[in-house]
Amino acid sequence: MPLWSGRRRLRPRLPPEAQPDSDAILLPPVPARGQPPKETRPHAGILRRRGWSAAGVCLIAVIVWSSQLGYYLHLATGQIGLILGCEPVSKILAKPSLEVGTRERLLFAGAVLAFAHEELGLAGSANYTCYYDTDGQPVSWNVSASPPHRFAPYQWWFPIVGSVPYKGFFERERAERERDRLTAEGYDAIARSVSAYSTLGFFSDPLLSTMMRYREGDLADLLLHELTHATVYATGQTEFNESLATFVGKTGSLLFLERHYGAGSEEVVTARRQREEGERFATLMHAVISALDSLYALELSREEVLRRRQAVFDGFKERYRGMKELFPSSRYDGFLTWEVNNARLLSYRRYHRNLSIFSEIYHQCGDNLPTAVFMFASCEDAADPWECLAESVESTQESGSRSGF
Repeated sequence: MPLWSGRRRLRPRLPPEAQPDSDAILLPPVPARGQPPKETRPHAGILRRRGWSAAGVCLIAVIVWSSQLGYYLHLATGQIGLILGCEPVSKILAKPSLEVGTRERLLFAGAVLAFAHEELGLAGSANYTCYYDTDGQPVSWNVSASPPHRFAPYQWWFPIVGSVPYKGFFERERAERERDRLTAEGYDAIARSVSAYSTLGFFSDPLLSTMMRYREGDLADLLLHELTHATVYATGQTEFNESLATFVGKTGSLLFLERHYGAGSEEVVTARRQREEGERFATLMHAVISALDSLYALELSREEVLRRRQAVFDGFKERYRGMKELFPSSRYDGFLTWEVNNARLLSYRRYHRNLSIFSEIYHQCGDNLPTAVFMFASCEDAADPWECLAESVESTQESGSRSGF
């Protein structure tokens, strides 16, 4: 998940084998009726309007910057602290006192990174070369929100990345204050810890001590997910970026485990089982969101919508209980404790939207993930990257039909 707004432009290697609140425009005063304009030069009015517009833009920029200055200073301080506290992985591995489990995870992460760069062509080769101890705390927190009676993610606007449906913080208290502010304004809002974030290639992202507790398949998934952000990023298209990273992370981690342990290994069998379980939960969550979306489309009062949505959500909890045998690991049992919250549901959808289209392109590329990533990257500058992918799929299908395949 991207936190910072800076980004260097990075392309995958082709494998050898807070949003503005107003659209108002500041204009100069209009002369009173019958009063001649003071300027009589041919283009004086245009020049004056441009001058006023420029002044207005500058004024708005100053106001916005001033109101966000504390936030940006907070981000800068947090990032600088992380950079200064980060030690090279080679130095960490050289410590005799290093815990065996941490050593194994660091070496495993190194193998994942080599696979990501050499086999998958993912960018960000300077990432994860240093280690940061979070002292058991999450590295950051994200806040997101939505009206409770419809799915409409609250948007924040930042330079470079454009509009995004979340706001990142290095301090939990700041995140909770933002969440509470949005809740007081009538939004569904959440503040949640994040396991990692991407600076989109602007800084070297660290391996975190909290990652060392991850199972191997989950750690590989996380690293490949974040490296995807450093490789392919569509400005202002959060659901595209996160869903793409989800697909690459899950697909790539399974490929890595097969390479690392063997296709029939216990590690791969376990990873496949977990992935199938995750896909079943995703199907359930999409059904929840679809049912609520249909409810929100009805012309009902806000109060009636809120009453009915609780009943809908409770019904899906009962459905989960009834199909518990399909979720033997219990890793999704937390769903039973969720309160109905549009921000939480949108956060889930943000990472799991239309994964089938990425899968279809992957199969069209002969199950060659590096080639598929290159294809995904070709759509990052499109006005609508989803439409771009759909056109790519359709074009390939038509080409195959003409070829007789």
